[in-house]
Amino acid sequence: MARLKRDITAKVLISYLILLILTVSVGWIIYSEINSFSRAQEGNNTENNIVFRIGGLLTLMYESESYARSAIQSNKEEPYISYLKKNDSINIGIDSLKASTLNEIQRSLLDSVKLLLEQKVTNIAELRQIRNDKASDIALDRAIQKFSNIEQTLGRLSLEDFVPNPANLDPEKRNLLLEQINIYNEYIPRDSSNTVDEKVLDSMVIASRGLLEKIRQETARRRLSAAVKENALLQNDLTTSQQLRQILSTLETELLENIRNANAQRQAVLNRSIRVLTWAAIIGILLVILFSLIILNDFFKNQQYRERLEKANQTTQSLLKGREQLISMVSHDLRTPLNTIQGYTELMTENTKSPREAYYAGKIKTASSYVTKLVDDLLDYTKLEADKVTIEPVPFDLGRVIEETAEGIKAIYKEKPITLNYKINETLPGQLISDPFRVKQILSNLLGNAYKFTDQGSISIETSYDEKNNRVTISVTDTGMGIPKEKQPLIFQEFTQAEDSHEKRFGGSGLGLFISWKLAQLLDGQLTLDSEKGKGSRFTLCLPARFGNLTAKMGDRADSAKVLTNKNVLIIDDDTLLLQMLEDWLVSKKAGVHRFTSASLALNKIAELDYDLIITDIQLPGMNGFRFLELLRSGQEYGYKDQPVIAVSGRKDLDPDKYLSNGFSAFLLKPYTPSHLLKVIAGIYSGKQPQVLKKPKREKKELHNALYRLDDLQTFLDHDMEAIRELLDNLLQTTENDLEKLDRMLEEEDYEGIADLAHRMKTMFRQIHATPIVAILEQAELQTASDPESMGVLLKGLRTAYLELKAGILKQH
Repeated sequence: MARLKRDITAKVLISYLILLILTVSVGWIIYSEINSFSRAQEGNNTENNIVFRIGGLLTLMYESESYARSAIQSNKEEPYISYLKKNDSINIGIDSLKASTLNEIQRSLLDSVKLLLEQKVTNIAELRQIRNDKASDIALDRAIQKFSNIEQTLGRLSLEDFVPNPANLDPEKRNLLLEQINIYNEYIPRDSSNTVDEKVLDSMVIASRGLLEKIRQETARRRLSAAVKENALLQNDLTTSQQLRQILSTLETELLENIRNANAQRQAVLNRSIRVLTWAAIIGILLVILFSLIILNDFFKNQQYRERLEKANQTTQSLLKGREQLISMVSHDLRTPLNTIQGYTELMTENTKSPREAYYAGKIKTASSYVTKLVDDLLDYTKLEADKVTIEPVPFDLGRVIEETAEGIKAIYKEKPITLNYKINETLPGQLISDPFRVKQILSNLLGNAYKFTDQGSISIETSYDEKNNRVTISVTDTGMGIPKEKQPLIFQEFTQAEDSHEKRFGGSGLGLFISWKLAQLLDGQLTLDSEKGKGSRFTLCLPARFGNLTAKMGDRADSAKVLTNKNVLIIDDDTLLLQMLEDWLVSKKAGVHRFTSASLALNKIAELDYDLIITDIQLPGMNGFRFLELLRSGQEYGYKDQPVIAVSGRKDLDPDKYLSNGFSAFLLKPYTPSHLLKVIAGIYSGKQPQVLKKPKREKKELHNALYRLDDLQTFLDHDMEAIRELLDNLLQTTENDLEKLDRMLEEEDYEGIADLAHRMKTMFRQIHATPIVAILEQAELQTASDPESMGVLLKGLRTAYLELKAGILKQH
């Protein structure tokens, strides 16, 4: 079973480890793919930015060409300056783009763009110069100047005669001035000084024609040259613009291709990640299913083993319980004949005169003593195994207990030549507080073994007190055969002896040391062994050193016994037998008694009574104990003067503190013993805090019968056998009447009445420890009207159990 559990744990750990490895691997792969995706995304963003900026450069370039055409066609400087500024912006953009490009080819392409832009600027400048060339105007100016000289020769006026720089005149003023000059020229008188003959005029006309022809020819030649150069420059500019656009388009195309490749790469990364995640999910699911099947298979096996183990455990528990019951029954059944045998053996020994008969009697006495010891050991063993042994610590004289025990054992083995030595520590601070009966039992086993396994020599008993460690030690040392080292670890096990031959030679069950060892633990001490084969053994009992005063304790008990003297006690219980028994006990303690079978009757009479204490049952007919106390404390007509009220109940479902919180002075759980009732009463009158005293845990005493036990009853009635017989007769008579009532209630289907009557009957049967009947009455008390057949079966079982109890009581009493 433990191995299977370890296997399941290992498989679960392995499955988690594999899933962890798978998760880490997939996480690492996905992380790598995400990094690749991020790098591709960063590159894509960079290239997108470059494409966007190239688009911006193309836009600027188109704007630049527009400005260039305007600069060529216009004589003004503003379009040309705007063109140059736009070119500067393009150059700045190209420099910025070069810093962001990815390779040298792209940088070289951008350098080519810059060179072409410079060439384009040069072309535009030359075109402007051609368009604005004034050579023809100069020739015409010369011709006009020639005519002006002729006019001056003929005595005509001109603008130069009136204005030094006619070219700088405003057009309107110029025109007005020309009209005025023309008027003056018409009225200038003709004389010899300003009159030219025809020959001179012909010569002048011919000269003028020649001059104008030259001017026309020169102008035509210049225009042809300018047109040729302009066409060349325009073609060069067009070529430059095409190259610029081609270079930028090539660069843009390359970057777009890179973007498409990056997008394809990112898509591939995403596809790989999806495939990895898909396969990881599939593998993870398969692993979970596989390990789930493996673990579930082991789990179901574990469940099967657990069920088998539980069945085996139940069987074992049943066997152990049967063994315990068998040992208890046989042991108790053996005690009576053994006592008889030992008694008659003593009589034979005292009255016989024949040595042979005395010999026979001695053998019988020895055998009966052995069987008695065996029975005692078996009883102690079963009690220890069932945790039914309790410790009752009281102050006692340790030296006296040791001496009494040692002398008793010595008397049994007086024929052996063994010296018994004492070394008792007389410096103990006071009486040792422990369980003297259990200490004596341990010493009896140790001394018995010492005498049994020592043929001659000595046995020493020594006590010591270790004040530093607060321990008292009792050691028993013998000079017997000793125990081998390899056998010493087994010596404190049940049904074990140091040598197998010892059982045949010395007898014994092998339980004595085991019982002593367990009892030492219950006393909060320990039992140890130090032995050497052939030289003897030393057993040491170590106990906690707690000291008290025996005289004071006995005085307290005496004071408790007198606490009821001359006290008047009011008792309420619906069980007349228990009421009678409690009254007899209180009277034996010299107390006055007022008894009632119901709380309402007590309330009706209580104002007329003189009482010092109230003892009331809780479950009473008509009015329960809680309501009784509530009315008693609240009504002035009852004359209540805060006398103590003790609650008594057999109910275990209520919290004991509930009784104290409702005003009760103390609480006792049924069944209880007189000593516990006396202890509660003494505690109340000594001024101690309110107390809750549950059913005492104690060692089971000797049974009077397998069906009942009368030790508590005997204590209540102070071992008055006549009173006990009378009480038992009343119990039998009352029970027969109650059984008839139960049958009638069953016919009338009065299940509430059955529950109340069962509760009242249960109290007295608990007091005599009639366990089978109490168990049936508890079931009848809880049974409901929904199952009348079960109630009929319970009542038939109750009658059968009662008849068995009645037979047992009549047989012994």
